[in-house]
Amino acid sequence: MASTEMQGGPLYPTSEVSALVGCEDAERELVSRLLDSTEENLSVISLVSEEAVGKTALARHVYKRLDIRQHFQCRLWVHVREEFAYKDLLLIILKQIPIRLLKDIELMSEKELRQLVFQTLMKFRFLMVLDDVCTEDMWFKLLRPFADATNGSRVILTTRHFNVASEADPWSCPLNLRQLTEEESWVLFLKNAGSRRSPENSSDLNNFREEILGICLGLPPAILLLGGLLSTIELSDWSRVIDRSQFGEDKSALLNIVALMSYNELPSALKPCFLYLALFPKAYEIPKRRLLQLWLAEGFVQLSPDEASVPIEDKAKIYLEELVSRNMIEIATRKSDGSPKTCRMPCFLYGFFLPKAEEEGFLHVHHCRSECTYADSEIFKVQRLADQFGVSKSHMGNLCAYISFKAEKQGTSNSEIGTLLKKIIKGRDRVLLKVLDLEGVYKPQLPKKLGELRNLKYLGLRWTGLDSCPASIGDLPCLETIDLKYTSITTLPSSIWKAKKLRHLYMNEVSIQKPSRVVSSTNQLQTLMGLFIGSKDPKDCGLGKFTSLRKLELTCHSESMEETAKCISQLGNLLNLRLRSRDPFGQPLYLVLSPMKDHQSLSKLYLFGVVADDDIGYLPRNLKILTLSMSKLEEDPMPALGKLPQLNILRLFSDSYLGSEMTCHRGHFPKLSVLKVWNLKELKQWTVEEDAMPQLLELEIRRCEKLESSDGLEQLPALKELILTNMPQEFVANVRQGLGRDILLTNTWEFSPLFACKFSSAPIF
Repeated sequence: MASTEMQGGPLYPTSEVSALVGCEDAERELVSRLLDSTEENLSVISLVSEEAVGKTALARHVYKRLDIRQHFQCRLWVHVREEFAYKDLLLIILKQIPIRLLKDIELMSEKELRQLVFQTLMKFRFLMVLDDVCTEDMWFKLLRPFADATNGSRVILTTRHFNVASEADPWSCPLNLRQLTEEESWVLFLKNAGSRRSPENSSDLNNFREEILGICLGLPPAILLLGGLLSTIELSDWSRVIDRSQFGEDKSALLNIVALMSYNELPSALKPCFLYLALFPKAYEIPKRRLLQLWLAEGFVQLSPDEASVPIEDKAKIYLEELVSRNMIEIATRKSDGSPKTCRMPCFLYGFFLPKAEEEGFLHVHHCRSECTYADSEIFKVQRLADQFGVSKSHMGNLCAYISFKAEKQGTSNSEIGTLLKKIIKGRDRVLLKVLDLEGVYKPQLPKKLGELRNLKYLGLRWTGLDSCPASIGDLPCLETIDLKYTSITTLPSSIWKAKKLRHLYMNEVSIQKPSRVVSSTNQLQTLMGLFIGSKDPKDCGLGKFTSLRKLELTCHSESMEETAKCISQLGNLLNLRLRSRDPFGQPLYLVLSPMKDHQSLSKLYLFGVVADDDIGYLPRNLKILTLSMSKLEEDPMPALGKLPQLNILRLFSDSYLGSEMTCHRGHFPKLSVLKVWNLKELKQWTVEEDAMPQLLELEIRRCEKLESSDGLEQLPALKELILTNMPQEFVANVRQGLGRDILLTNTWEFSPLFACKFSSAPIF
């Protein structure tokens, strides 16, 4: 395939290509020192190398291991950016500690934050990762209060500077990571470049072995980039790329040259999508949802004439897949089904492409400048907004996008956003502004004339704590995405449906006034999350008219449940449904499932509410992911659920089943890979018959406190991970004894509630 063409490739893989080849000994040593029970004092283990050899990748891999998660009661990851102040790092740490909701921590003084961090963190055996530490003073400030800790807490520190590593803990020998050997380098390369090759031509790759090893010099990032690049082009074109890469052994320039080569070989449509990630701070985990919709709002994703029937959101996902397969974007976290949840630009690329993007005029990122004053010119005020709120401005010269990254209360200074928006509305930039993403900015003041931003496509107000939204929001003719998730907004005017191009609407149980007439936007709506119907007729909200809906979340009462189910049955494109039936006090009410039994496209279903035992058989047949919560089933649901032929993930949450016995029958659940059983308070006996759940990889049982025995777990042939949380010790001992083979068994106990919210005024969901 020519390098200028896009290839769809496979969907997101379930695991990334390993960047840990050659680090096996270092991993064993690191894990051994982390779990060393003979060393109770706090110790710092430094991963050090001047070159990019996978320090962060190794730390992240170990950080996520189940045995590490089991051993440490609290884990914290801090990427130490040079521009961070000490207070910034304290806030990052506090938001990761499993403590009850803290109010207004952003308004605390540095001294108060330091004391709070010490008082709370000392209650836990913790693991803290300090990633990419450049200077000694910052880690010294962070760790000095814990010098006397004697509960086995540990710190992993990654750095390029040997002096930082030697000073961090004089009694702990740093782990010096090395470059890969030629054999290790080739193994890693084949895992990348060979991933898209058929077996019959994979041997041809060996013809290029010597040249490729000479280019990459044992550096994993260079191997990953070059492998990702060559995997997308025909073997006949490899020589052209490799010949351009003969630039000697200057390791400091190696990564930059390979990175630039990878960028230059990108299809033109992917170049702005990739550079756009430089808008976000280094190591920032970008929600996939946010990134894809920003790409769409910026106009980076276009459909060809023969793709007219393809949802443009699917094309954006293909763009992301392609960049991931080229190792130019890395997946940070994943959902339970293996699909990406957050992503980021690899750190070794960020330092090169941020200045390149600014140099090309694609974007300009403003940093704190003490000389900025509010009385300066308009463009200087734009800079000051960036100083205050971590905002980046894309497309330098034309004000096209503002994106916020901070989530701190800034007091009355947030009114400056309102002032700036008013100036934009009065000036020429009102025609150019396409993206206004204030996610995390606490209660920004939005002007009443917001509707005059005529070309605005994306309005992001997630986690802002806003109580209301201007009625003029419906006057935005180009608006495609509105994100009001995790705000205090409870109602929206019917004028919202005047936004004729609206495709994605995110809310938290928001009522929308009945539209005076059905407008064309309802036919384009793809996502409708957080609609509150209550006891109203769902047709009053136009629910049956949203024929293009693919993702729907709504809350209703029993009185409106049957009509709601009938409307849902008419949404033939619906893939993902979250349906709640509850009273005003949050108590579950009855769900009606029978109208949805023949739904063909629905593959992911979350149900909160009481389900009659006779109705469990009405679940759509093509479900792949099913979650039941508060269903209060009295008869064993497993015989019916086990007959769903495509079911891959099943989650039985609190009070979904009230009985004492549960059986998974022979031949049932043929494709189930993940099963979570939580808070089934009356369950005493669980039997798994032979040949049931043959593909089950992960099983989690949590807070089933009466469960005495489980027969047949040892017969699950594919089981790799068994996670037990707050389970009776006798049950744990019986399971451990009965397994009799190499299954990773993790037994943990929960501590206080782990809820943490960015703003105390925003609801927790």
